[in-house]
Amino acid sequence: MSVNLMQMIETADCGTKEQRKIRPCKLDWLHETTTLDNPASPARSKPHEARVRGRVETHGTSPSCGISKIWSVNEWGRLREIVLGNPCNAMLPSMDDISQRNFDRPSKDDLWKAVHRQMPNWVIEETLEDLDGMEQVLSSFGIIVHRADELHSIDSVSSPNWTAQPESAINIRDMTLIHGSLVIDAPSPTRGRYYEGFAIRGLLDAYRSRHRNAWFMSPPRPSLLDPCYDLSRPRGINNTEPLFDAANCIRLGRDILIDINNTANPAGAEWIQQALDGCYGTGAVRIHSVSLSPDHLDVIIVPLCEGTAVINPRYVNRDVLPRCLASWELIESPEMVPQPYFSGTSKASNWIGLNLLVLDGDDRTVIVEERQIPLIRTLEQHGFRPVPVRWRHGRTWGGSFHCVTLDVHRMGEL
Repeated sequence: MSVNLMQMIETADCGTKEQRKIRPCKLDWLHETTTLDNPASPARSKPHEARVRGRVETHGTSPSCGISKIWSVNEWGRLREIVLGNPCNAMLPSMDDISQRNFDRPSKDDLWKAVHRQMPNWVIEETLEDLDGMEQVLSSFGIIVHRADELHSIDSVSSPNWTAQPESAINIRDMTLIHGSLVIDAPSPTRGRYYEGFAIRGLLDAYRSRHRNAWFMSPPRPSLLDPCYDLSRPRGINNTEPLFDAANCIRLGRDILIDINNTANPAGAEWIQQALDGCYGTGAVRIHSVSLSPDHLDVIIVPLCEGTAVINPRYVNRDVLPRCLASWELIESPEMVPQPYFSGTSKASNWIGLNLLVLDGDDRTVIVEERQIPLIRTLEQHGFRPVPVRWRHGRTWGGSFHCVTLDVHRMGEL
């Protein structure tokens, strides 16, 4: 099994440095502004459903959209193909779901104000506008862009033992971990996300039929029973079964960091290592478990290119990082510019502004939220080329450019 995959790795199309050069884009449109304080504006009052259905027919999961292959081993290789999440039919979290204890919770008053606990249309509409803008930027760099399908509008998801409120498919990164041509269906500890991966099922089926060397794996389907959750403290999960969100992992080629915290446990890390050993050979790709933050790792350590990362100084410094990063240049991020969010539904702190998406590490090009001027200046001082892009609801969704995307094809070698 490992021999076939390693042969594929040796012959992978990783391109020359000249081939990896990317085209500049025009950013004039990025400076159009809207605010959060007028949810009754005409642009927000339009229903989003019809516009989204039209776009799914154009940019959805049809193989005719330009599918190439699955290959991505790090966070900085030249980006070739990517999936954007879908916020449609988003619901607000249920106050009764113990698996939601891992996140900042809205008050009961705020939930009561939401009709059927649905995310307001104007928030979804503005998010769709921002996704369109992101797609325009990505396409201008020659990147193939797919859009996740919208999840069905339903009141609940359930197993024989629990019922939970569904969310949306906006944070598409969380549900799928890709390393090389290995695609892992992540066993999220959040009950309402149990079927979220179906938003890209059609796309993955298309890859599977066209890319015969791709491997699709899944850990044992989690039960998510009450004993999975550590009720002795405000947040936390136990080690009863493998659990992790894919965004707990940062890929560094032959090394992968995983943050053991409220959204990943040691059993999850052990299962990933077993899967990697089975595909690549024992120890060929190594999992490094750390405990640096309460949630996802992609706002804590953000690789920008091989050997350089920007770090969140609130949670990490060089002394607490694993040895595989010992020789790396670490850029300390400045404080984030405060970001507004829909009242009562913040699922992230202002540090979500550090949730960057690297377009090409060799060319030092990276997408940054346009309000984060201090971060943009810091990156420029270190020789990077920030591309400012609008993203208005990062704190509301609990995700920004890295969270709401899934890179399926990046240049890179093992």
